[in-house]
Amino acid sequence: SRSAGGHSRSANGNCDRQTPTDTTMKRLLVAATVAVVLLVATATADVDHSADYDKLDDRIDQLTSRVNALIGKIDARVDPARIRRAHSLEQRVVRLEGDGCGKREFQCGSDDPQCIGSLLVCDGVKDCRNGNDESHCDLPTNVGAFFEGHVITDSCTKRQPEIISFEIKAVRRDTYFSAVAFVRANIIIKFDDGHHAGEVTLPTVGYYSFGASKLVLTPPEKDRLALTCDFDGYNIDRCDGEIKHEGSLEVCATLLFTRK
Repeated sequence: SRSAGGHSRSANGNCDRQTPTDTTMKRLLVAATVAVVLLVATATADVDHSADYDKLDDRIDQLTSRVNALIGKIDARVDPARIRRAHSLEQRVVRLEGDGCGKREFQCGSDDPQCIGSLLVCDGVKDCRNGNDESHCDLPTNVGAFFEGHVITDSCTKRQPEIISFEIKAVRRDTYFSAVAFVRANIIIKFDDGHHAGEVTLPTVGYYSFGASKLVLTPPEKDRLALTCDFDGYNIDRCDGEIKHEGSLEVCATLLFTRK
């Protein structure tokens, strides 16, 4: 039954209407419940995300480490000094076994062997199919270059020195004939035979051939002994020296020269 005011009554006759206090309490309880749920959800989310972030950081660290390792390996492979050493060793083997080209020819090398005339090397025009004839054109015997040579064998020099050096004083390289650089040099000989000791400087001239990677210095004295030094085309700080009789080209002394 309803009363005139439209409010329902319970069996005991009391009114079921909620008081403002009850409504406020319920709202507070709901709000508190929602707040607790949100806090729990947020805390759970934070924990889950933190774990994910930790895993992601670990993964990034691993990838970064692998990338750095790969970069190190790549740098090692393309390191110019390491490449020069490898090519120098290769050239030593080639000199022992031969490269398949003639005496005055240049081997282009790589996986496409080709012989061209040595005077075509470092002339500003690519004659090799792989362009290797224009790839290594740094002049090792530039002005001021000083090489000290330790005598290995000697059966012909009159002073019998332990050390022979040479210093480049001037260089001329003509644009129309750039495969050869002409030089003026001093050969310095330090000697001590037990009876006489001293040092002598012998001016001379010669040339550096890019095709042969060789320095040739003409005989500075009446004994007509010439000095040559073979570079490997890659290492410009070292060359293998020989002293030869000008007429017969017979080798009578060997040396190892290094740049100082």
